[in-house]
Amino acid sequence: MSSSPQKSKNKRPVEANPTSGEEQVQANKRNPGREEAPAPLPMPAGRPAFFIDPKCLRTKIERDRLAPKLATPEIPTLKGFKPPTYFHTRELLHVREAGTTAALTAAKSLLGISSSVGGTPLKRCSGFWIDWNEESKTGIVLTTAHLVRTKNSPVNIWLGGEEYASHANVTVHLLDGTNAEGQLLYYQPHYDLAFVKVRVDQPVKLPSFHEEVKHAQEVFRLGRDNKLDLRITYGRAEYQNSTMYQRYHNMYFDCAGDAKDDKEYDNGGPVIDLDGKVVGMSNNSKRGTFIPLSILLKCVDLWKKYEYKYIPRPHIGMSFKAIKLFEPAHLDKIWRMYNIDDGLVVPKASKGSHAEKFGIQRGDIIECINGKCISTTIELEICWRAYARAPDNLNDLNVEIHVSVGVFHTLKKHRTTGELAANVSDLGEVIMD
Repeated sequence: MSSSPQKSKNKRPVEANPTSGEEQVQANKRNPGREEAPAPLPMPAGRPAFFIDPKCLRTKIERDRLAPKLATPEIPTLKGFKPPTYFHTRELLHVREAGTTAALTAAKSLLGISSSVGGTPLKRCSGFWIDWNEESKTGIVLTTAHLVRTKNSPVNIWLGGEEYASHANVTVHLLDGTNAEGQLLYYQPHYDLAFVKVRVDQPVKLPSFHEEVKHAQEVFRLGRDNKLDLRITYGRAEYQNSTMYQRYHNMYFDCAGDAKDDKEYDNGGPVIDLDGKVVGMSNNSKRGTFIPLSILLKCVDLWKKYEYKYIPRPHIGMSFKAIKLFEPAHLDKIWRMYNIDDGLVVPKASKGSHAEKFGIQRGDIIECINGKCISTTIELEICWRAYARAPDNLNDLNVEIHVSVGVFHTLKKHRTTGELAANVSDLGEVIMD
């Protein structure tokens, strides 16, 4: 019986290599520039092997790097928003509905504003409409004087040194994405205000206002970034005694925001209540200050009264701290020593000032102005508005006014009442040691 080899049922027949070793040598001689294909990369056991040509991979990576990237259209309904507004966090659950409505209502009056000098960008901030003339199609935007500030005070704000570019070019960034040339009408360095006039074809939305803002009241600070995206920051309004870096007509915005967040865009933006009404304007978001509406409205009224040329303010050469904002133990000590629990303490009186000539010294207490008791520096600034007098010549602010002040002298422990002179100016007040 003849025997023939049996093929195993478990093994595949080995196919002959179509190219023998000799034929491969001859092929390489015919194509000397052709590289031999690299061996397949080893793969983990249990996975099918596949071939990766490192040369092709490097070529693809380089081609992708050099190829122009195609612009992907932005779809707002699908794109995540940054910075977030935090309305969907548990901490803001109680104001989510009211806050959303309030912010969207006030946002219709909120604009972006930028400045430049000689083609070089200077500042980008926010602002909001305060006036609109339908006939001339022009409106006025209120913002911060930071818009044209080129230099901050080198030491503290009460020593002066700020510089401003009154000739700066101003651009107003409208809500439809277009830009309009703005005209800087006036800026007031002490109150940190600026007024910009702009012409637009469509009617604008003026905000609603509420003059009263209470301590610890829930508020929102609004702004628009360089893409006009709405910025919303939740916080509480707070009365504090100012430091050397703030004027004493400011209130404070207490929030637990991200320290890395670029808050500069919020400068000039409104601070609103839960009804969407403006209660102030943010003027230094990094330090958390805003100007309450009671001060803003008085300033706007004076600016209009004096033909849109200036906002006069008495300079009396003193700084102040409200007694009622001291710590309770401190209040108790003042009351025990002087039987006083209200008024304004004078931390500093400028040398050579009318206050020093009057006999006011550091630590004395101003109890009343023109017979009216004064409890906070906000009340004092509102009080000054009633006594500021403009000269007949609108180009000259070098005038002097007189107010009645009641002073308690702490070292001598006695009271005096008399006429205190003050110079009227629209510049930032400087108090020298």
